[in-house]
Amino acid sequence: MLLSVFLLNTLFILGLYGLTLAFYVLLKPVETSRKYDKDLPFVSILVPARNEEGKIARCLESLLAQDYPNFELVVIDDRSTDRTGEIIAQIAANDPDKRIKFVHGEDAPSGWIGKCNALAYAVGHASGDWFIFTDADTFHHKNSVRDAVSHAMSNKIDLLSFVPMQELGSFSEVLIMPVLLSAFLLGDPFHTVNDPKAARAYAYGQYILCRRSSYLALGGHHSVRDEIVEDHALARVFKEKGYKIEICDGKSLYSVRMYTDLESLWLGWTKNLYSFIESNPLYLILLLAMEFTVVVMPWIWLFFVASIWVNGEWTEFLIRMSLLVMVQIGTLALWFRRTSDHFAGVKWYHFFLTPFGLLAVTALYLHSAYLVHFGGQVNWKGRRYVVNKSRTIQPSQGSLMETPRDAKLVSRDVTE
Repeated sequence: MLLSVFLLNTLFILGLYGLTLAFYVLLKPVETSRKYDKDLPFVSILVPARNEEGKIARCLESLLAQDYPNFELVVIDDRSTDRTGEIIAQIAANDPDKRIKFVHGEDAPSGWIGKCNALAYAVGHASGDWFIFTDADTFHHKNSVRDAVSHAMSNKIDLLSFVPMQELGSFSEVLIMPVLLSAFLLGDPFHTVNDPKAARAYAYGQYILCRRSSYLALGGHHSVRDEIVEDHALARVFKEKGYKIEICDGKSLYSVRMYTDLESLWLGWTKNLYSFIESNPLYLILLLAMEFTVVVMPWIWLFFVASIWVNGEWTEFLIRMSLLVMVQIGTLALWFRRTSDHFAGVKWYHFFLTPFGLLAVTALYLHSAYLVHFGGQVNWKGRRYVVNKSRTIQPSQGSLMETPRDAKLVSRDVTE
């Protein structure tokens, strides 16, 4: 009986590793652009920034260094309380080509996610035929915009986003992020998101490229103003309306450092982690059970078999169990090595942190679920929201859903 459990556990781990391999094998690459400068459209790169004084300079400098002939940067300071606005203004003043439009944001109206409000307002200042929405914690290689736009044009894509290279620095990042992000790959291992006939739709919000005309025809970020996972919601709106969306490998284009310490990591993920699994308790139970089986059980079996070797006799049963445990640990090591290709800063010995990383991920999921089911407030960069089971935020009590002041600009563009 015990040997059968060992065998089933091993087969399950091998199966999930196979799905992980499928994700990477089928992940579409972005080819180097061969388009002439005259064939490339004018692009508006929109960067929302709230309390990003440690990251915004690197992001903007990498964007200003792009090998792209005609673009503008629309950078919106989303009511920062640190030196973010001052840094943006200084970089804008020092750019000889005056490519930066520095926009001062306003507080989000009731029922609006702060990022959606900032981007909806920033779009009113954008002149490009294509929009790139990218976060302040990203770093772009000089080929980023050229290759991304060329790929979208050649493949007639309306919304395109990219799997990033994740930069991990602190211990909490190295502990939690590989386990957490690698589990996401199992959500769509065969990239049905790229199939127009499949219902699944999502996007990587750190870097989204879309056609201006398509974005405005759909109402832009106004259409997803209260969605806590706004990037997935935006992709869903595009696909539901018949527009072509696609996910590609962005490792050659850009990298991102989402969080730099445990506090920001905890607050950042608990605000929306439960929403990634549709705020469904059954999905949560199944996900945590699956991850525990794959990530923790091999180590438990290893110690179990090792204790028998030390205290027991050498038997055929023990040898068979030992071989299965070796397969489990070996497969887990291969999984860690394969997924690490998209994690900068991960060392081989961090593999031994994976079971502890899963315990931390479990705590994140449970806390995120608790906040949704019991009406707790999520806190992100000084803003507080109550997230419901529909993955949207609750408007302020007694308030109506308001419209940001860019509404007339968007309406005008749609009718042109």
